[in-house]
Amino acid sequence: MTYILDITTAFAVSFLMALLIIVTQRFHGVLTLDGDHGVQKIHASPTPRIGGIALLAGGVAAGFLLAPETQKLWWTICLCAIPAFGSGVIEDLTKKVGAKWRLLATVLAGLIFCLVTGYRLERADILGLDFLLTYPAFGIALSAFVIGGVANALNIIDGVNGLASGSAIIILSGFAVLAGQAGDGEMLSICLVMIGAIAGFFVLNFPAGRIFFGDAGAYATGFVLAVIGIILPLRNPEFSPLIALLALSYPIIETLVSIYRRTRREGTNPGEADRLHLHSLVYRYRAKRLADLLGRPNLRNSLTSVILWSLTLIATTFMVLGAHSPFVLVLGGAFVFWLYTLLYRRVALLGPLRKFWRTRRHIHPGE
Repeated sequence: MTYILDITTAFAVSFLMALLIIVTQRFHGVLTLDGDHGVQKIHASPTPRIGGIALLAGGVAAGFLLAPETQKLWWTICLCAIPAFGSGVIEDLTKKVGAKWRLLATVLAGLIFCLVTGYRLERADILGLDFLLTYPAFGIALSAFVIGGVANALNIIDGVNGLASGSAIIILSGFAVLAGQAGDGEMLSICLVMIGAIAGFFVLNFPAGRIFFGDAGAYATGFVLAVIGIILPLRNPEFSPLIALLALSYPIIETLVSIYRRTRREGTNPGEADRLHLHSLVYRYRAKRLADLLGRPNLRNSLTSVILWSLTLIATTFMVLGAHSPFVLVLGGAFVFWLYTLLYRRVALLGPLRKFWRTRRHIHPGE
């Protein structure tokens, strides 16, 4: 019954706050609306981008209902997340916080978490890295970097309705299953609070897109996902620490591919936005075809998320089934990477690359 109350309270408060933001947007829109102009913008009209406030409200309200020991851990996580959440809120309101500063803020949040709680990566089930992790300073530094990286990775896939928040709910559900299997009530409660808080926002974001997660929502959620991914195997050593790497493999792969792509393209840098993320390509080609086939072109945005949730669902399923086996987790990660590259190549050949070769044949018909 306690678990039901936790998730229900988080959902209800988050939903009501998100609804309040939507109905009052004419009063705060000058600061909070996300315009429809920009390289990555695909929504039709300005929309509130402070869904992270709803997430915060749901998480805080449900936090007061947690058991005393769980409250202590939950409030510590929340307080440590302030630099990540705060930098996101400032960016959502001003649109003037550079990507480097936001990355530093999320890494700082990770560093504070490690120093305050004592939790850090102590093993990775990776030969060589496990030796380095025996040195606390290295473990703390790597943990802070990983937490900051995951927070930014989730923000990168936050480009269509429900993709980041839906993926987070799937991952948290997997973590909750493992916590339940291990009898770790504290971690189970925290997972359920986060699921409820995200879901309250989600029902107003998907499929209609009446409110957006914003940087604050994405960074805070990514931070908590990374933190849970570190804490869960530390508290329950029967689980491999690779569980988080697999569960978060889609946003992590997207981030690494984006960095590689931008460093290879002339005139771009790793922090520069572009329209070549997997979700951008799926939206422009695969989802468009599917929406047209269904006779519902307005579902193009949400169908993109439905297609790409499969990557996170497959990764999380592998995680739950193989949580005790590093070999299964690595195999699952390799499979998700193969699926990602296969899908990326398919949608890329439908769009930019096909147009490129058509242009070359038109200009040089003899080739």
